[in-house]
Amino acid sequence: MTVRVFHCDDSSAFRVLVREMLVELGGVTVVGEAGSLDEALERLPAADPDVVLVDLFDESKTVDPVGELRPSAPDAHFLLYTGMPAGRVPGEVPHVHKSVPFEELHRIITEAAAN
Repeated sequence: MTVRVFHCDDSSAFRVLVREMLVELGGVTVVGEAGSLDEALERLPAADPDVVLVDLFDESKTVDPVGELRPSAPDAHFLLYTGMPAGRVPGEVPHVHKSVPFEELHRIITEAAAN
């Protein structure tokens, strides 16, 4: 089974790095990307992902980005993939710090998709 991932991050360079590393590790296809909440809301429904990686966009300081995005992909598993410490991340969504090795991120994504 190939896990379909949608990645939301305001850094295009980081999105490219994550995409390349996940594809290299195998079993993951990045089916879409967005650099802003508006782009994610527009692109997410057509992507039909298994897992959505969400960074806390600068614009989202007053918004819960996962809460905003979840209706666009109700069957997807959401993971906050951010540099913020876990205690400062809103909501009940699993948190993955950007400092984890890509192999660990890959494992977490595949496990989330399997549940």
